[in-house]
Amino acid sequence: MTNRIRYLLISVSGLLVLYVVIGCALGHGESTSEKTYRDLGVYTEVLSRIKMDYVTQPDLAKVTNGAIRGLLESLDPYSTYFSPAEFKKYQENPAAGPASVGVVLSKKMGFTAVVSVLPGSPAFKAGIKPGDLIDRIDDNPTRELSVVQLERMLAGPAGTPVSVSVVREVRGEPQTMNMTREVLVPPPVTAKLMEDNAAYLRVSTFNPGKSVEIAAKLRELTAQGATKIVLDLRDCAGGEMSEAVKTASLFLDKGLVTYAVGQSFPRENFPVEPQGKVYTQPLAVLINESTAGPAEVVASAILGNKRGEVVGTRSFGMGVVQKTIPVGDGSGLLLSVAKYYRYDGKPIVDNGIQPSVVQSATSADINADDDDNSLEEPEHFGGKDDLQLNKALEILKQQSAPAQAA
Repeated sequence: MTNRIRYLLISVSGLLVLYVVIGCALGHGESTSEKTYRDLGVYTEVLSRIKMDYVTQPDLAKVTNGAIRGLLESLDPYSTYFSPAEFKKYQENPAAGPASVGVVLSKKMGFTAVVSVLPGSPAFKAGIKPGDLIDRIDDNPTRELSVVQLERMLAGPAGTPVSVSVVREVRGEPQTMNMTREVLVPPPVTAKLMEDNAAYLRVSTFNPGKSVEIAAKLRELTAQGATKIVLDLRDCAGGEMSEAVKTASLFLDKGLVTYAVGQSFPRENFPVEPQGKVYTQPLAVLINESTAGPAEVVASAILGNKRGEVVGTRSFGMGVVQKTIPVGDGSGLLLSVAKYYRYDGKPIVDNGIQPSVVQSATSADINADDDDNSLEEPEHFGGKDDLQLNKALEILKQQSAPAQAA
């Protein structure tokens, strides 16, 4: 039997097992259609053929386990299956840690991609960059593992070593990078008053308390005479959705920030939260391909409520509500049950946020054959060579007389 045929048989069996498991877990196992029964019949026949005709006696439990993991990943990169032992550990400690290396990961077409890197983290110090592909973690291939499993592999006790094999398209060959896990400290908001009285605030992650920190920086800068605001959310991924809602509410006095809904998850609206002072100065938000999660919610709210311009390139697309579901013999699912939606009714996770003003990070006349320049971000956001920031400042300067804080 060829590898192609074996792969087909395993995929079909796994697909049908997954269909039944998820259907039962969500409470829809009894309300099946005739098509479902036909699928089950096909599954039974395929399983029988594997048992009778496969070249050796297969380990069907292992085959089914692997197929379920792979097919959950085909739904989205964040759903996963836990064996009984894994599920027990996850329930005891849902947050990976206590230390890690400071990367946000996703998967596309089976490849593990770095979405963003936390400034000052072990990954940052090792030279890992957004867009890098992680091929192995401590000699363990990443292709068959979910994002949740990979995050837990990178996490561990502080001071312990971990190595990753990184692939970059422009270089081709994998590079091994050694790191030491650290208890991560989210970087503070970078804030400064720029030319023409523009307040510049850069946010790296929406950890708890970030909206309060942003509000404090805004008070300082407006007291210094800031008449316009640039909120830099480039390479900002991870954090709490509640912090995104509170941050958007610093610039909006009413409206909808986002909402979440799923097949069995009733729509939940996240309106603007009254927080006292609302900053009404002209506003521009910077995003790029590594803007993901809560940061995308902020950008979407600014666009949807026509509060300001969003400048840069299309964001990554990340934002799901997840639920743990016990299954069978103590195993379990971490299943995405709802998606967060942007202002136009499209899910963020499938579409990202399209800026109202498109501006690449590099000049159009860069030599595409120069590996040192192509696809590179500015060395330091907020510098004089930051084309996206310069575009935002240009837009704000062209706007009418600035409003004052309410």
